[in-house]
Amino acid sequence: MYLSDEKIAALLPAVAQIPEAKLAFAKIWAACGLPEKELTTELVGAVFMDGPPDPILSEAQRLRAADTSLWQLVLMGEGGLEIESFEKLEDAQAALAALKVTETGEGGGLILQSGKVVAEKLTLKYMQKEDFVEFLQDATREPVKVTVSEADEIKAIELAARERLDELIKLAPEIGKLKAEYAEKGGEKPEVVIGRPSHALQVFSELFPEYVRLGGCCAE
Repeated sequence: MYLSDEKIAALLPAVAQIPEAKLAFAKIWAACGLPEKELTTELVGAVFMDGPPDPILSEAQRLRAADTSLWQLVLMGEGGLEIESFEKLEDAQAALAALKVTETGEGGGLILQSGKVVAEKLTLKYMQKEDFVEFLQDATREPVKVTVSEADEIKAIELAARERLDELIKLAPEIGKLKAEYAEKGGEKPEVVIGRPSHALQVFSELFPEYVRLGGCCAE
C-alpha cells in the first residue's frame, strides 16, 4: 500500500529530525555538490509499505457483490474486469446481451449466483472463463485489516527519501551543470520547458522550482 501525500507531508518533519537520517541526507547533498534542500513530498516521491492490496471494490460494492441473493455479472470492461449486481435475472441477462468486444479483442461476461455460472457470453483470446469466476471471489473476499504504526510510516518515508537522494549522486554532474546554467541566466520567473525532459532536468525542476518549470508536451 502507498502512503498519501498528506500523510508523507505530515511526517516529513519527524523524518528530518532523525539523527542518522539527517547525517545521511547531509552527506548525499555534499556528495552532489548541492546545497541542502528541505524534504518535500515531490522530492521523496511515492512511499510504499508492506500491507494488503487495495480493495477491488468499495465496501458497499463488495457487500452487494457478495450477496448470494443477487445476480452478479462479471464483465470485461475497457479497463479490465468489472462487476455489476442485479436484483432480477432478466436485467442481468439484458446487460450481458448488450456487451461488446473491447479494443483488446476480448469481451462479454458471466452471470453468477451463489458462485455458480448461470449464463455466459464470452469472446476470449488471452483470458479464460475461470479468470472471471476468480475475479468475483477475489473482489468479494473480506479485506484484511492491518494496523500500521506511525513509527513504521516514518521509517518507510526515511528509506524512500534515502533511496531518492541516492539517485542524486548519479545525476549530480548534470544537475550541477543545469544549476550553473540557470543561475547565470538570472531570470525573474521560472523558465517553462516544453517537451519531454531528461531525467536530470525533471529532478532539477523538483529541486529548484525557482529556476525551471516543466510545461508538458505543448505550450499552454
